[in-house]
Amino acid sequence: MTSNDPLCNCLALRQASRYITGMYDQVLSEAGLRVTQFSILYKLLGLGPMTVNQMSAELVMDRTTLTRNLKPLERDALVTTGPSEHDKRERVIVLTPAGKAKVKAVLPLWRRAQQTFEQSFGSERALELRMLLRAVVETDIHESDAE
Repeated sequence: MTSNDPLCNCLALRQASRYITGMYDQVLSEAGLRVTQFSILYKLLGLGPMTVNQMSAELVMDRTTLTRNLKPLERDALVTTGPSEHDKRERVIVLTPAGKAKVKAVLPLWRRAQQTFEQSFGSERALELRMLLRAVVETDIHESDAE
């Protein structure tokens, strides 16, 4: 298999993901955030506080990676984490007022990254791509592996 092998779905997805993530990270770096960190803040703004497990599922991200991305957000007082009222073993992530302000301040940069991608790739193709990628996430390939 070569690095340009069109037959490996995983390689193609990972290359595209790294390529686009790099562009978003570059644009958002003006605000001192990476796109993954922005995604966490944005989800909290829209959905409210959630447990680490809920956020992990929402972002399709393992808990270790999520925890690593939360550390700078906690350090910068953009989020807080603490024990759940319902289960002290579970941690809840809460967006702080500074975190809400940060999301609102960074939204224009995120929109610029979106626009850059859509101008290059095409708005309709970008929408189609998002729908196809959502369909990939909604497959049951993880469940079928367990059988």
